[in-house]
Amino acid sequence: MRIIAWNCQGLGNALAVCGLLDLQKYESPDILFLSETKMDWNRIERFRWILNMPNLIVKDCKGLSGGLDLFWNKEVDLTVKSLSRYHIHAVVKEDSGRKWCFTGIYGEPKLEEKHKTWKLLRIRKNNI
Repeated sequence: MRIIAWNCQGLGNALAVCGLLDLQKYESPDILFLSETKMDWNRIERFRWILNMPNLIVKDCKGLSGGLDLFWNKEVDLTVKSLSRYHIHAVVKEDSGRKWCFTGIYGEPKLEEKHKTWKLLRIRKNNI
């Protein structure tokens, strides 16, 4: 299984979109986590079909910052368990029946708030 996480720093320009399409073409991920897309559902939804990854969960951006998206292809058995402005947490079930957790994180940007990111990771770890 191929998994890619990318901080795209905004998908509103042609260079970022070309980079995303190249990533899909050359790496063919099964799961794709994008952070800092700076887009809401209406704008990011079209990428499902462009990337040929029909499954998508979106945490909209707030103003011109943030935005998290998790794409996965039709062969992946993925269930989203929680999401916030800074994370998407999911469980993936393989064909063998084995389950594992995926957590995509975009940490708190301010130094004085970083403890919140670490707290979130501890909570996720303790709930596995």
